[in-house]
Amino acid sequence: MVAILVRLKLSLLRNALRRSVWRTVGLILGLVYALGLVVVALVGLVALRWTSVAVTADATVVAFAALTAGWLVLSLLVFGVDETLDPARFALLPVRARQIMPGLLVSGLVGSTGVATVLVSLGLLVSWWRGPAPVLATVVAIPIGVVTCFLFSRAGTTTFAAVLSSRRFRDFAFVGLAGLGLLLGVGANLLGGLAGVGLDRWLAVLGDAATVAGWTPFGWVWAVPADVAEGRWLLAGVRLLLALGLVAALWLTWQHHLDKRLTEPLEALRGAGRMRAGHLVDRLYPATPAGAVAARTLRYWRRDPRYVAGIAGFLIGPVIVMVAQLANPDGEPLVAAFAPTLLCWLIGASMAQDLSYDGSALWLHATTGVRGAADRLGRVLSTVTVFGPVLVVLTVLGLLLSGAWWVWPAVLAVSVTLTLVSLGVGSFVGTLWQWPAPPPGASPFQKGSSGGLPSLAAFGVTSGVSLLLAVPTIALVIGSSWVPGLDWLGLGLGLVIGGVVLWQGVVRGGAVLDRRWPEVLSSVSEH
Repeated sequence: MVAILVRLKLSLLRNALRRSVWRTVGLILGLVYALGLVVVALVGLVALRWTSVAVTADATVVAFAALTAGWLVLSLLVFGVDETLDPARFALLPVRARQIMPGLLVSGLVGSTGVATVLVSLGLLVSWWRGPAPVLATVVAIPIGVVTCFLFSRAGTTTFAAVLSSRRFRDFAFVGLAGLGLLLGVGANLLGGLAGVGLDRWLAVLGDAATVAGWTPFGWVWAVPADVAEGRWLLAGVRLLLALGLVAALWLTWQHHLDKRLTEPLEALRGAGRMRAGHLVDRLYPATPAGAVAARTLRYWRRDPRYVAGIAGFLIGPVIVMVAQLANPDGEPLVAAFAPTLLCWLIGASMAQDLSYDGSALWLHATTGVRGAADRLGRVLSTVTVFGPVLVVLTVLGLLLSGAWWVWPAVLAVSVTLTLVSLGVGSFVGTLWQWPAPPPGASPFQKGSSGGLPSLAAFGVTSGVSLLLAVPTIALVIGSSWVPGLDWLGLGLGLVIGGVVLWQGVVRGGAVLDRRWPEVLSSVSEH
C-alpha cells in the first residue's frame, strides 16, 4: 500500500506539472528555496561539531523544537497541508484509515518540505558525532522526530478543522489567535531586547530556552541525544518514552479524523439547504444582483471554515505588531497605533482569492447572466461587512493602548486609503488568476497541488500595487509630523484615489469576468 500511494502521489504530481507551466515554475522555485535553507542549516549543524557539548545541546534542542512547532503553526496559518492524495477520494474503496496511513505518511514526506526536514535532521548526526552513544541516540531520535513533525501537522490541522466545522466552537478560533499573537509578540519583544547584549548573555538565554523547549512536546525527542551526550541517561529514557507516547497519541488522533473522512465524506453538507427566508443577512443589502452576491458570500464568511481560517491569517500580523510594541518598555507607541493599517493593506488579498473559494459553484454566475461588475461589487460589500467592524475595533484599541490618540487623523487617512485601493486592486487582480481551492466542507488547511504560484502572484501583485497607490497619502501623513494639517489633506487625497481605484477595479474587473467566465470556471474546477 505504501508503494502504491507513493507512486500515485508522484504520478499526480507529474501529470499536474504537464498541464501547467505555473506548477512547474512553482515547484522549481520551492525546491530552490528549500535547498538554500537546507544548505544554511547543514552549515550551522556542521559548525556545532567544534563547539562544546553544552552549546551544541542547547542550539540543537531549540532549533529542532522550533522546526517541529513550525510544521504545526505554518500548516495552520500559512501553507496548509499538501493533500494531493485527498483521503476523501478513498471513501468509496474498501480501505480503513490504518491501512492507508503509512502510505500517506511516506507520500506526505515526498515534497520539498518533507525532504528538507529529513536532510536537516540527518545533519544532526554530524553535530553529535562525538562517540557511539550520542550517535546511536541521534539515529533513534531522527526518524521519531521527522514522524512527529508530520503527525503534528496532520493531527493539528484535522483537529482544528473539525472544531471549525462546528459553528458553536468556531469563534473560539479567535481566542486561540489572540493567544498565539500574544506569545509571538512577547517572543519578538524578548529577542529585540537582546539585540545589544554580549555573547555570554545570549548563551544564557539559549540555555534557558533549551531547558524549556526540551520539556515541551516539540522538543522531547530532540533532547534525547543531548541528554545522552551529557550523561543524563535516566532523563534521556524519560524523554524518549514521552516522545513515543506523543507519536502514538498523534497517530490515533489522525486516524480518528481520517476514519471520519473515509466514512462520512459528505457530513459537512448536512443541513446546508436549511435557510430561513427573510434572514437578517438578506435585509443587509439591496435586492439587486450585487446584493444577492453580497448576501451569499457573507454567509460563506460566517459558515465556511476556510474563510474563518483566512480571517485568522489576516489578523495575526497586526496582533503581533501591537503586542510586541506594547509589551516592550522601549516600544514605539506610533507603531502600535498604525499596526491595524496592516489589515487594511491585506484586505485586497481576500478579494483576489474569493473566486477560487467559490469553486464550481461559479457556474450559477456564468449561466444566469450575472454581470461581472455585480459580482465584484457584491464581494466588496460582504468583505467590508466582515472586516469593517474588526478594523474599527483594532484601530480604537491601538490608539487607546498606545496612548498616541492624537495621531488618529493620520491613522484614519492611511487606513481608509489602503482599504479602498486594496479592495479595488484585489477586485481586478482576482479576475486574472484563479486556482482550485480546497472544496467547501474540506479542511481549511488543505493545500492543493496546483494553487501555489498563481496564489502567490495574486497576493504579490495586489499588495505591491496597493502600497504603491497609497504612497501619496502615506507621504502626506509622514509630512504632517512637520507641517500640521497634511494628514487631513492625505485623507482627502486618499478618498479620491481610493474611490477611483475601487470604481475602476469593480468596472474593469467586471468586464474581464464577462469575457472570461468559462476560463474562470475551468480554473477553479480542476479538482
